[in-house]
Amino acid sequence: MSAIEDKDILIIEDSPAVGILLKEFLNKLGLKKIHHCQNGKTGIESFKELVESNKVPLVFLDYNLPDMTGYSIMTQMLTIRPDVKIIIETAREKTEDSIKDVIAQGAYQYLPKPIRLENIKEIIETLKMEETQGIDAGTSELIEKLLSSSTQISLLRIQQQTGKDEQEVTPIIKKLIADKKILQIDDIKEVACPRCSSVRVAQTFHCPKCRGTNFKQDKIIEHYKCGNVTSSSTYTDDKCPKCHELIKVFGVDYRVQENMYSCNGCGEIFAEILLEYLCLRCNDKFKLDHAKLLTSRGYSWTR
Repeated sequence: MSAIEDKDILIIEDSPAVGILLKEFLNKLGLKKIHHCQNGKTGIESFKELVESNKVPLVFLDYNLPDMTGYSIMTQMLTIRPDVKIIIETAREKTEDSIKDVIAQGAYQYLPKPIRLENIKEIIETLKMEETQGIDAGTSELIEKLLSSSTQISLLRIQQQTGKDEQEVTPIIKKLIADKKILQIDDIKEVACPRCSSVRVAQTFHCPKCRGTNFKQDKIIEHYKCGNVTSSSTYTDDKCPKCHELIKVFGVDYRVQENMYSCNGCGEIFAEILLEYLCLRCNDKFKLDHAKLLTSRGYSWTR
């Protein structure tokens, strides 16, 4: 049994049907220690319990949960264990920009819905190969897996994820180009840790008031008459929670602000999230103005 097959798996998914399907697929691949939570709060609690038991689970995270955003959950997990591997599952269209955003936020990989066995299998196989990345015989296959699972990737990131220097990876990359599996693209500039120069950094997101990480995306209603500004969920039966009067005419009695955030800790309502960075190698925390910006050759998978 490989270390991956003996690993605890934490599924955070609000759909029972998707959770069951994911568990069945993982069981077929030999992973049996499955934990399933249906919201962010219990997911974070389960994650903490596993870590306190000296277990770092592989996390499958539904990005669109009702009680917390994916930003919030990933920030909390990465703060506890920067080495945790989080696989984001989302029904959003699989575009290059959406994948780059998720990976930049610290996710290990992206799993599109509807979830397919072959996609999970590819992720698990890559994880198994990373276990043995020190073995030269597996380096070529590992590099190919890294390239095939990314829309684009830099030479520097390939080197850091494989632990190989440029001289070792360049012949493998040249062969992949010759086989027309990848293309060399424009150079890629990446945020890097100011302490150790790692480009394996995660974006972390915080409430701008209390700097907490427990927040959710929300729709906010402002009642003009009494000035109340709170989540739409507080307006029960269309009654303002402050003055208890009915809100009737949109634009006359009230207005709605979409795509806002509310902090579950301090209650602050905000439009912009406070962004910082966390190095996944040395755990250093830093802001963008303190970061290194490193540039290296870029490559794109063609198949």
